[in-house]
Amino acid sequence: MLEVRGLESGYKRSTVLQGVDLDLAAGQVLGLLGRNGVGKSTLINTLMGLVHASAGSVRLDGVDLTHRRPDVIARAGVALVPQGRRVWAPLTVTEHLDLAARRGRGRGPWDIARVLALLPRLGERRRHDAGQLSGGEQQMLAIARALLTNPRLVLMDEPSDGLAPAIVDMIGEVIGGMKAEGVTLVVVEQDLHLAFAVADEIAVMDKGRVVHRSPTLQFRSDSSVARALLGVA
Repeated sequence: MLEVRGLESGYKRSTVLQGVDLDLAAGQVLGLLGRNGVGKSTLINTLMGLVHASAGSVRLDGVDLTHRRPDVIARAGVALVPQGRRVWAPLTVTEHLDLAARRGRGRGPWDIARVLALLPRLGERRRHDAGQLSGGEQQMLAIARALLTNPRLVLMDEPSDGLAPAIVDMIGEVIGGMKAEGVTLVVVEQDLHLAFAVADEIAVMDKGRVVHRSPTLQFRSDSSVARALLGVA
C-alpha cells in the first residue's frame, strides 16, 4: 500500500530525514521506534504533507503523493492521529464526530455508530466538551476523528504520550481493535510494551534513516538488537 523511496525532509536549513525507504502492506501495523530526535515524527509529518519533502517519493497504492498538500493527502486516504491529540477543546465529542463524519461520508465502512462500538467511552461522553475529557479520552477522540474520514492508512504519533500505564493498555486494546478491522497503521512509539503489543513488524530509525526492520516477535527475542538500537535491555 505505502511505498517510500529515498525520502528527505527537514526544517529550514536542517535536513532531518536522510533518505528513508519504507514499504507497508495493506492491513499491516508497523511500529516505528527510535531514540529521541532521530526523525520519527518528521517522517510522519512528511508523509502527511505537513513537512515538505526535499527529495524522494511517497506513493499510496501507486499514486504519487509527494509534494501534495495535507488536504489532498487526506482525501487520498491518509489520516493522522497527532502527538498531543490536538482536539478542539470548546467543541463537544458529538461535534467532533459530526465534523469528521462529513469528511468521510460515503467513502468507506466507518460511520459514527461503528466508531462508537469500537470506542464506547466516547458514547458516554458525547455531550462533554473535548477540553473536559481525560487524556485517554482525548486520545480516543483523536482516533475516532481519524477513522471517520475512512482512511486507508492511519499515522499515529506517540499515542501513549502523557498517559498513565493503565490508559496506555486501553489505547493498545483500541489499536488492536482497529487492527482486527483491517486498518493499516504506522505507530510511532516510545513505549515498547505498547509497540510490541500492537505491531506486526518493528522498524527502527537512527539519524534520519530506517536502519532495522524485523517481525515483532523476532525483535523482542533478540535483546542485543534492542539494546544496540534503542539503548534498552
